[in-house]
Amino acid sequence: MNIKQLKGVEGAKQAIGLTVVIDIMRAATVAAYAFDRGAKSIIPVSTREEAFALRDENPEFLLMGEVNGIKIDGFDFGNSPSEISKVDLKERILIQRTTSGTQGLVNAILADTIIFGSFVTCSAIFRFIQKNNFSDISIVSIDSEDEIFGHALESLIMQGQFDKEKVRKELYDDPGVEWFVDPLKPDFPKEDIDFALDFDKFDFVCLAKKINDQLIINKVKI
Repeated sequence: MNIKQLKGVEGAKQAIGLTVVIDIMRAATVAAYAFDRGAKSIIPVSTREEAFALRDENPEFLLMGEVNGIKIDGFDFGNSPSEISKVDLKERILIQRTTSGTQGLVNAILADTIIFGSFVTCSAIFRFIQKNNFSDISIVSIDSEDEIFGHALESLIMQGQFDKEKVRKELYDDPGVEWFVDPLKPDFPKEDIDFALDFDKFDFVCLAKKINDQLIINKVKI
């Protein structure tokens, strides 16, 4: 088994084999909570224009996401797991556009299999890997804080465990979460950190597949 740690959108472009695109703060975490709230599927896109055009064609679809962390005007939801966890999304299809996470997904053009990875689905990702014979695994950390998850996942794959308390401290100390402790930034609620660190909350993976040239994320229980 060959495991590569890659960074950013450029790393996503180089990813092969099973590719885990990580955005714990917050897009991958939000996607997992959306599925927990009943979402049928999620369509990741690169731009707000793509999102609005797709919704114009499908008025029943819902929009969620942000630009630079701020909810996009006209979107139904922002990019907050604490927000999406309170919403009834039963059988709804969502379009997701974010500054980091969805950019990694749509640029993983060489990947055979794509998972949107976060701590809330970490053990499910591990079980998915165990059940399949992947010769190449690419772990793509989109932002600096995602590297914490990336190394934890590699430790889980290779050693069967990682130090959760160490990870928790590292994440709280990472510069990437500074805005989430600033009371003057309501688009970055502090509770989102705790939502992102609810280890193994869900028993499914967020699996992305291309269908008719459109990447679609589905919940796959493991």
